[in-house]
Amino acid sequence: MAVESILVVDDEPLVRDLLNEVLKREGYRVTLVKDGHSALKRIKENHFDLVVTDVKMPGLDGLTLLKEIKKVSPST
Repeated sequence: MAVESILVVDDEPLVRDLLNEVLKREGYRVTLVKDGHSALKRIKENHFDLVVTDVKMPGLDGLTLLKEIKKVSPST
């Protein structure tokens, strides 16, 4: 199954923008968020095939975020 929709989570705008540009150029639908809490909200509202996250972020870190995503969207 091809990955079509990607959620990018990073607190650094330059990193988000770079990933957005590269992934969109490859044909993926990309959603950008700046923190783990925003990511969880988006995951509850939409399906994403893949999540690319920073590990070190203020508030909800990337590893905790991935554990929470698996609870609400196990197929991601």
